Amino acid sequence: MMKYLLALLLVGLPLAAQPRLDITVDLKNVVDDMVKVRVTPVGISASPFRYVFPRSVPGTYSKDDYGRFIVKATAMTASGDSLPVKREDNDLVMEKTPAFFEYWVRDTWDDAEFKDVFQPSGTNIEKDTNYVINNHAFFGYAEGNKNIPYEITILKPRGFFGATSLERRELNDTTDVLSAKTYPYLVDNPVMYCVPDTVTFVQNNMNVTIAVYSPNKVVTATSIATDLRELASALGKFFGTMPVSHYTFIFYFDEIGRSGGGGMKFGALEHSHSSMYYLVEGRGGMISESIRGTAGHEFLHILVPLNVHSKEVHDFDFANPKMSQHLWMYEGCTEYFSLLSRVQDTLLTEEEFVRDLMRKVRGGMRMLGKRTMSWTDFGQNILTDENQKIYPIVYETGAALAFCLDVRIRELTQMKKDLLSVLLELKDIYGPERPFDDNDLINDFVRLVHPDLRAFFDDHVVGTKPPVYGDYLKPMGYVYKDSVEEKAFQFNSTRFFFKRGVKDAVVLTARSENDFKVVDGDTLVKINNVQVTPENKETVMAMYVWMPKSDAPVELTVRRNGADVVLSAAPREKPLMRYHVAQPEASPSPEQQLFRKTLLKKAG
Repeated sequence: MMKYLLALLLVGLPLAAQPRLDITVDLKNVVDDMVKVRVTPVGISASPFRYVFPRSVPGTYSKDDYGRFIVKATAMTASGDSLPVKREDNDLVMEKTPAFFEYWVRDTWDDAEFKDVFQPSGTNIEKDTNYVINNHAFFGYAEGNKNIPYEITILKPRGFFGATSLERRELNDTTDVLSAKTYPYLVDNPVMYCVPDTVTFVQNNMNVTIAVYSPNKVVTATSIATDLRELASALGKFFGTMPVSHYTFIFYFDEIGRSGGGGMKFGALEHSHSSMYYLVEGRGGMISESIRGTAGHEFLHILVPLNVHSKEVHDFDFANPKMSQHLWMYEGCTEYFSLLSRVQDTLLTEEEFVRDLMRKVRGGMRMLGKRTMSWTDFGQNILTDENQKIYPIVYETGAALAFCLDVRIRELTQMKKDLLSVLLELKDIYGPERPFDDNDLINDFVRLVHPDLRAFFDDHVVGTKPPVYGDYLKPMGYVYKDSVEEKAFQFNSTRFFFKRGVKDAVVLTARSENDFKVVDGDTLVKINNVQVTPENKETVMAMYVWMPKSDAPVELTVRRNGADVVLSAAPREKPLMRYHVAQPEASPSPEQQLFRKTLLKKAG
């Protein structure tokens, strides 16, 4: 009886509210490319109260200081009095926890004052048209409360849909509620609001959503679904079992010529269950290959770093970012796998696979010049100005490094293990909620593979010695050469270009004398009687002008002052020096043939 009475008394006691942030975002009343946000702290008592905006976020490897885009902050007490708001290091600071506070978010894409934020990690605010919401650029966290829930009410224009992997409840046709269990989880799930253009499908028991915004309807979710289905199928075969149950591809296709405040920075940013893309809608036949390459890379991040990552990534310090040593693995292995998964299916040929690897070697060599680098030092210090200048090297030399590591693992284990199988073992050891210590990863690789693997890491990952690529291409029956002189057909000068900002006509810009005598403003109509369109222009130009196959004359038909003019020129055979080239051996050994077939998973 006493226990029953005590229970009744306890039911009547007021319970302290669980800490959380309730937020309202008004997408209906946009002013000068700015959106108003109201934040109500619940169950949080702090003096002072500091609302922290990230200096950097996972996956960007750059210091962007998103608090720069927050303006007009005000706060109120529970009694209705105004509470002063100070700016400290672009955070919002109040002397105590307010009843609520409000601020406006500026659009990073069109903000001419700040030109350095990568579009897929920024914000787009186009009134009644499109809203790209990377949550770290809209919201902060209460200092000391990074791991409390968020409930975000979105007031949206009628007919708009919010594409995201966050939990989303639609209260009515102008109100959504988004829920996130923690601030890191919120940051990990971007959102795009616009009139819906979506496709959903299931692949290998994974629910896939594609959301597209293309201002001129050049690209639709349906038009790219075929590419993404094929990609998802190839990745399903690559993994065997998909590591996630659902995934959202969010695409913003921009118009040609729109540069905003920060210029065109095309690309994508990966997240655990989604990826955000900023691409151009006017590249015609290049869209398909761009999507396959970019989306494949971003999706493959579900292995690293989602399932295999360090403490620096897991408990990311948004205020004072500390970077992991193993950027080479997060980006280099992922980029290598994006090539390997496609060649193991039917999306790349063997020739294209090797060609792309060598292209990455060349690209990395150009960036590095005569310098050497330690990959672990590079990753740990990626935020320095010097390393930021050559950051793209992780996708170039980093991918080539991963290929070499894959070959070495296969050699040391007599083909019983490879780079993917080792990372999958590490996934089972660690996983999304159990990060590794930065200093332990190499030891784990060596323990799972072979003691002799340590020399590879000592030389090429921790050390500054670049791999000898010929040593790693030889097992699969390829010969590597630093340079090869070949004969090729080339024009003396093709200094004319396609003009940006023109979607319908293929207008050329000539910057100097050229073999064809093209002039500014010529509209390209035909090349060798092949009709040129905005969709095929790059392909046709490459075939006949940039990379001609013979010395036969090439005819360009251009429209000039309302009349068609035929221009003609002939390429000449010239010596062409090619650097970092891999060529198949004329008579590979049975062992080399087996190694190649096993690596590429080709029958026969």
